[in-house]
Amino acid sequence: MKKKLLAALLSTAMVASMLAGCGNSSAPADSGNQPAADSAASSDSGDAADNSGDQAAASNGEVVKLKALACLHSLTQDVDDMEYVAEMEAEAGVEIEWELIRADWDTIKSTRFASGDIPDILISATNNADYMMYDGLFLNMADYINEDLTPNIVQLFNEEPDCKALVTQMDGRIFCVPKFQGKWPKTNTVVFINQEWLNNLNLEMPTTFSELKDVLIAFKEQDANGNGDPNDEIPLDFNGWHGSAYGLLNWLGALGIQLTNWAYDGYFAEDSTIKNYAIDERYKLFMKYVADLYSNGVINSNAVTNDYSMFQSLSRGNEAGDALVGVVAGWEETDKFGPTLHSQYVPLPALEYDIDCEPGTYDVRWRDDYTGLNISSDRAVVSAKCSNPEAAMRFIDRFYDQTHSVEALFGGITDGNLEKTGDNSYKVLPPQDPDTDPGTWKWTSTFADNAPMYIRRASEVEMSEDMTYALEERKVYDEVLAKADKTDTYPQMFMKYSQEDQNTMALAQANINNIINNQWSLWMTGEADIDSTWDSYVQSVKDAGLDQVLEIRQKAFDEYLANN
Repeated sequence: MKKKLLAALLSTAMVASMLAGCGNSSAPADSGNQPAADSAASSDSGDAADNSGDQAAASNGEVVKLKALACLHSLTQDVDDMEYVAEMEAEAGVEIEWELIRADWDTIKSTRFASGDIPDILISATNNADYMMYDGLFLNMADYINEDLTPNIVQLFNEEPDCKALVTQMDGRIFCVPKFQGKWPKTNTVVFINQEWLNNLNLEMPTTFSELKDVLIAFKEQDANGNGDPNDEIPLDFNGWHGSAYGLLNWLGALGIQLTNWAYDGYFAEDSTIKNYAIDERYKLFMKYVADLYSNGVINSNAVTNDYSMFQSLSRGNEAGDALVGVVAGWEETDKFGPTLHSQYVPLPALEYDIDCEPGTYDVRWRDDYTGLNISSDRAVVSAKCSNPEAAMRFIDRFYDQTHSVEALFGGITDGNLEKTGDNSYKVLPPQDPDTDPGTWKWTSTFADNAPMYIRRASEVEMSEDMTYALEERKVYDEVLAKADKTDTYPQMFMKYSQEDQNTMALAQANINNIINNQWSLWMTGEADIDSTWDSYVQSVKDAGLDQVLEIRQKAFDEYLANN
């Protein structure tokens, strides 16, 4: 079906081009290894002449045939069935032969890359390490990003400079283009509390750590769900630890530690200084509080070993329809608690730390995930052996068109997944399969989050019900999130390191993680005493190389602040 549509669209494009005369020149700039922003200004007539054959072919309706590989979700339909992709191909004057990867790419890509066996275009199939390990395999896009050939990518880089910083190597080369889907919230995580349980027990919404402890003990002892069984309640559940979206460490911000983008490996910024919370005295205080909760039997004793599916299942209650979990973190209420129980839960505001101190002693924070949720690197690359890189870049740029970007994320207009309601506004339509929720349907019908895209901040998108809930629920954290500034927000994803520094950090971090990941559960469960083991624990982390890693990260952070 797509090929017929593509033929019709190409025919239309050919007629239009004949009426319009010659097309715009889109020759790549002769920018060498300079960043893309300089490329448009440095183009010259020689480059334009060199590429005139390709541009003439495009303007005359001649089709350039390319091959592309796309890594898709296991649910996602074939790209040949996405009509909006055929429209993009026609607009770019190309015809794509698609190879689709839905599983095991990480196990086979090294063989493909080592042999050089890659197609012209790859989507969501690479990471930054690949560009260093397979030097010369991928096209330096900086030579081709300019107003004529890739106007939408240029617009993205101009309006969202962090996106350009993310994909630009230390030497100015650009091997990939990113995505920006600026409608996602500022934090990945909402902590929910069962309001019905609070009502059943005549309890107030907790605002401090002490009040939360009292509420959790009441949930445990007073048959909070009212089903006659005083032992089936799980007052507090969690999933994962360091770097987990739904772990207890979200509350570490109550002690003034500004976490960012899941805070992998424990790094954070404070007053422009890079630190690691795993050796911070405030982490020690937090772990003592968690251990106290565990000793009172209010934390799910299986949380350490439960996988995500079990974590999710518990939040959806038992077969009788009773809620089992009192307080737990999640993405969105209907996703977390299901269609029946979600109405019992409300967001729990950020808490004040008040153990052995007055509330207000610490400047309360909440984890800021905006860049992690809205920006990602490595969404599309081009092979250095591509015989027609201009055509490949022209096609990739179509993903960054305002309408096509929204289609790439939510599904095509002609496919019946999206409605264009105005020049700058869109409405996500209900799933065509009534038995599928909106989030799952998005992954079924289009590239979704794996797509190259630029969802403009100015674009108005009427979201599906689940995203509407997700955005509304997070308003409880708006005031706390607004405290973060560039001196205490550590944008780890934007840091640039030399190969030598990367190797040093990788070796040390493996040893550091081995120590900190093995210790927290021992403290929580009481198998190790925090006070008596803390000093030796901190020393062992430092001996594993933490000070050297902090020095490297500080240097990169200072450079980031200076350049942004």
